[in-house]
Amino acid sequence: MKKILLTLGLATACTANLFAGETLSLKLVPDREVVWNGAPQEVVVKIDLSAIANKPKLKRTPLNLAVVLDKSGSMTGAKLDKAKQAAMLLVNRLEPNDYFSMVIFSDRAQVLVPAQKVEDKAALKEKIESIEADGSTALYAGVKMGADQLQEYFSSRRINRVILLSDGMANVGPSSPRQLRRLGSDLAERGISVTTIGVGDDYNEDLMAGLAEASDANYYYVADTEKLPAIFAKELGELLTVAAREIKIEITCPDGVTPLGFIGRAEKFENQKASVNLSQLTLGQNRYLLLRCRVNGEQPEIARVKVNYTDELNGGTAQAWDDTAKIRFTADRSDADKSVNGAVVAEKEIMLTAVAKDEAIAQADVGNYKVAAKILAGQAAALNAAYAAAPASVQYQIRAETNNLDDFSDRIGGFGGGGAGGFDSATRKSLQEQSFNTRNSK
Repeated sequence: MKKILLTLGLATACTANLFAGETLSLKLVPDREVVWNGAPQEVVVKIDLSAIANKPKLKRTPLNLAVVLDKSGSMTGAKLDKAKQAAMLLVNRLEPNDYFSMVIFSDRAQVLVPAQKVEDKAALKEKIESIEADGSTALYAGVKMGADQLQEYFSSRRINRVILLSDGMANVGPSSPRQLRRLGSDLAERGISVTTIGVGDDYNEDLMAGLAEASDANYYYVADTEKLPAIFAKELGELLTVAAREIKIEITCPDGVTPLGFIGRAEKFENQKASVNLSQLTLGQNRYLLLRCRVNGEQPEIARVKVNYTDELNGGTAQAWDDTAKIRFTADRSDADKSVNGAVVAEKEIMLTAVAKDEAIAQADVGNYKVAAKILAGQAAALNAAYAAAPASVQYQIRAETNNLDDFSDRIGGFGGGGAGGFDSATRKSLQEQSFNTRNSK
């Protein structure tokens, strides 16, 4: 494995960087070190990225934030009051070199606070306090207008983020999950990500989660409006501790290895190559991909991985890691069985739990409640089978997920009754948020 400094500067600056410790580390861990060579075998490789946790950040990256707030009639009362409180608390924590804007939307979108440096916080909060609820939900237009505000002061040296909050169905303008996901992808290509916060049980979670996922940001389901200030604080806390961003992971499988894709992610391989883009890693954060591949013959190298990123702890320099996942072959099946990595197998099952939740939602959506419950119960059994060989830290996750799956399975299946009573909007949103967080290492 080697780390490459791509952006050159003064010799003293480079030396300081080399001795400062790595901002990101890359580890490639196959689910087995030794593979039986009697037939083609599937191998899962964990591509593990982690950011340093204990390095003080002397100067944080400036923010370019646009809050896009739903002020439709359904937001009247506690929802809007808490949303405004959360937005004002966010303003309090910004600094003069940050940029802030605010867009509100109901029947149409409008700019409440044009993009500007955070110099007069009292004036900004007065604007926020003046918001009143009315009208419908032009969500697409609101997000697009928020992104346009970011573009006014867009810079690769700033973190450019839209924070969208809504409690209802988008019913003015483009409103399908596919259209909003496409918008999220387009914004991601421009260096903008969209965190989405869904409030209550009446919004479209597929739309909100899809928008956030397409731009590699965060998605929150908030059933209790009292938690809105804490959610805004959590989101801002992450933005203030970004260690690396603009992360591009390039994966190449050599001849003799057939890439089968990533568990829980949609990225595809073309000509033995694929790439995955992540918006950022914060201090101490760990994010990983699970690559499935079929090994044919005796090719010891199964995946070459290169990671390019902007290092925010070392002056915004462009840096890179590269490494190669390797295995050995044996004619003895028992040797192969002994080399299985229990941690990676367990993490694979945890990721497959997210996939199972998505499948269960799809079945329940069309009334197949017993099928949905069976999917969740089956995945709980698979997690239990992986429990014994997993390390203690992962065992804790397995136990929590197993209990969770059992609970959802009972609820959706109606304890054998097959009724719809256990699959209400809150249950669907909880399942979907959990799946989102697992698949995106959140």
